[in-house]
Amino acid sequence: MEKLEMLLTQRTVSFASVPRTEDEIFAFKRKNNGPHRLSRPFPGFHHCPFLGLIGGLKKRVGCLLHPSVPGNNGVDYRSLSWYGEQACRNYFCPSTHKISSVFKLILIQSIDNWYTFGLIVTEYALLTAYFKEIESRLGRQVVVSDYVNNIKAANALNEFAKLKANWPYRRDDCPGPCNFFFENGLYSRPDFFHTPPGGWPTSYKEIFRELDSEFSSEKDLVEGCRLLDNLFVKTQRAIES
Repeated sequence: MEKLEMLLTQRTVSFASVPRTEDEIFAFKRKNNGPHRLSRPFPGFHHCPFLGLIGGLKKRVGCLLHPSVPGNNGVDYRSLSWYGEQACRNYFCPSTHKISSVFKLILIQSIDNWYTFGLIVTEYALLTAYFKEIESRLGRQVVVSDYVNNIKAANALNEFAKLKANWPYRRDDCPGPCNFFFENGLYSRPDFFHTPPGGWPTSYKEIFRELDSEFSSEKDLVEGCRLLDNLFVKTQRAIES
């Protein structure tokens, strides 16, 4: 995360001094295109060189070409990006319509780290499985107040979200904690993790799948289940107390 934040900070500072002409913006683009696409987790996914830190405190990840960014003087320069102005303005990732408004509000108000939020917010299947498990344990639907102003429940959600970055049972051929959220079938996750001979059924199957899991032994699977058990028990107790 530190390296990524440094990269975005440097890019943001650098872009602030770029004259807003087409030639200069394209020169910035060439300079910040980064490593060759084949060395990236998803070679077919465009990595935008205009991604930076926005907002008054420069703590939000966003588009440096957006008209609201200081220096752009209200001009929308997104037409100079890879996808173009219309795509950048109108495209929303699947989580926008696949995650309920309640769950989205909980995420927005509970996760204040931009890196953790960015990793988890596009994982609509993982989030659905998480909240489904919580609701099963509570015996009712989750509401925003279960997490908002409930520091213990919010901390438990953050702990779950951070599994995206530090899950100890991620399969070896996984591209990392990132998620290819486009629904075009290019980088689909395996139907399920590879289990040891015989396999063991678990109610966490969907969560394990979305975390790109692979268990080499029964002990690892039991430990993975115990890790999730502890998180869900912690969350349930925080909400019910």
